Amino acid sequence: MLDSLAEKVNWRVRNWERQRRHTWLTAGWTRARQLFHNRRDRGKINRLPKFLDENVFPRDVASAVHAICEGEQGQGIRPMQLEPELNSLISLIRDRKPTTVLEIGTARGGTLCLLCRFAAPEATIVSVDLPYGRNGGGYPRWKEAYYRLFPLPEQTLHLIRANSHATETVAKVAQAIGGRSFDFILIDADHSYEGVKTDFRLYAPLIAKNGLIALHDVLPNIGDPSIDVNRFWDELTSKPDQKTSTLTSYADQKAFGIGLVYP
Repeated sequence: MLDSLAEKVNWRVRNWERQRRHTWLTAGWTRARQLFHNRRDRGKINRLPKFLDENVFPRDVASAVHAICEGEQGQGIRPMQLEPELNSLISLIRDRKPTTVLEIGTARGGTLCLLCRFAAPEATIVSVDLPYGRNGGGYPRWKEAYYRLFPLPEQTLHLIRANSHATETVAKVAQAIGGRSFDFILIDADHSYEGVKTDFRLYAPLIAKNGLIALHDVLPNIGDPSIDVNRFWDELTSKPDQKTSTLTSYADQKAFGIGLVYP
């Protein structure tokens, strides 16, 4: 009963968030939920360092994704993703072996971990995340020590805790890769129409000629009215000269979904 009540309250708050109403309340609700999840993660993340050892971490995508999404080893960094979709995405990363990776919206860290482990061994990975950002983003300072264990020995990881929409953040991201382009960009931060559109506008110009951009939550989400990525996705897919595809977990899916954009 309490879970049902919490979901009803969450739906109402997210609807206000979409309407830009009661911003003090919606921000407070997001912060409270994040504090709860962070406290829970802290009690479960102790298994992670051993799991991240190169001799222990699974070398095949399916096993690694399953361990982080469902296994005890992934407790504390569970991604807010459906396992089949994430499996398909990380398989693309394994095959493409990007040397420059940008993740906008890191949150609990599971997806960032997988991006590091299956990108090129010498890759530069950049994470941008706004503490207590809209749609449940942000991670506490204490988690940084665990995130620093994600990259392989020859990789470089930049953790930027800032608003992805800020001009100075875009400059920091570009500086992190020394004037190069990104082979892969994942946009999974502010899920409002304006938010995802702004992230795409600011960071799509940094993608390499044969790179790949992924957007999470491109399907309509009836359970969370603050998620409006599908509106922007519809705009992108309606452009005749824009090549796109969608990763889903099952037929007639009502939420989630990963949209792929090919420059």
